[in-house]
Amino acid sequence: MKIDARRFHSFMQDYRDNLKRAIPSALMRAGEKARALILNRTSRGIGLNGRFKRYDTKYAKYRSKKGKGSTPNLSFSGDMLGSLSVTKTKTTSVLVHFKNRKEAKKAAYNNKKRPFFGIKPEEKKLVAAAFKDQLERKL
Repeated sequence: MKIDARRFHSFMQDYRDNLKRAIPSALMRAGEKARALILNRTSRGIGLNGRFKRYDTKYAKYRSKKGKGSTPNLSFSGDMLGSLSVTKTKTTSVLVHFKNRKEAKKAAYNNKKRPFFGIKPEEKKLVAAAFKDQLERKL
């Protein structure tokens, strides 16, 4: 068996270049998956620690008068969860965040009462799979 070192070096150089181009899109895909998981779970009234605690009676009545359900899903106007975004911060990282300062404050308050912002251990596998699938597609 004969190995042409120049061809092998060229192949490895091309692979490295392709990998450099593929990683940012794979990271964005993983970030988008994390965002989708948070939104989906929250819309079903489930947080990082299981079902959200119920709204207090006064707030539940207020929501009901406004035509909103009494099941906690952290979505009254949709603005807070609608501002959840994914941004590339470097070639090696993305940030899942609230792009609007007002909505970020609202999210921080809600997260204290009903933790929702984060990825559960069982969801990490799904985020990793999204990264892997996108990376493999680009390579």
